[in-house]
Amino acid sequence: MIKNPQVFLLVGACSFILSACDVSNQNSLLQSNENSFVLTSSVMNDGGYLPITYTCDGESITPPFSWNGAPQGTKYYVVMMYHNALDGVHSYWNMYNIEASNSYIESDQVLGEMGTNNLNDLNEYSSPCSQGPGYKNYTYTIYALSEAVILSNQSKVDRATLLAAIKNITLSSAEMNVIPFRLIS
Repeated sequence: MIKNPQVFLLVGACSFILSACDVSNQNSLLQSNENSFVLTSSVMNDGGYLPITYTCDGESITPPFSWNGAPQGTKYYVVMMYHNALDGVHSYWNMYNIEASNSYIESDQVLGEMGTNNLNDLNEYSSPCSQGPGYKNYTYTIYALSEAVILSNQSKVDRATLLAAIKNITLSSAEMNVIPFRLIS
């Protein structure tokens, strides 16, 4: 028979708390491993401004990016740029089958194959415009893939098509979110 129930409860509570700490350490380790794949740019920061140069108000070219920390087994990359608008997702840039030997993209450089943007339905970068109604948040995402994207003779390779094609071959992803620098009228 237990002579002091408070001691029993205290030991039980300590055991529970210590076991929870072990789980949180495991979760932290998983998160730190997942967050080791990072996308950066020499011209902007995550949460910062998209420079005018990379919009329709400037030179309408793609910004430069670099990445590191891709998981082991990465053979290809996909890069996408989009924003969620009131009327749906606007996709500006879809580049895929970028070989894993690459760790950066120069400004206005094409690596791999170009997919279709949904603004003019062409296989090219379509620069966003900083003007217009509402708040805009642009997301650049890089996906590390275990194999190449294989599509069956499709001339239109839009964001939805690419996301479906990479669903089972994505090892990890990293993203950067920016807002456009607004010109004052």
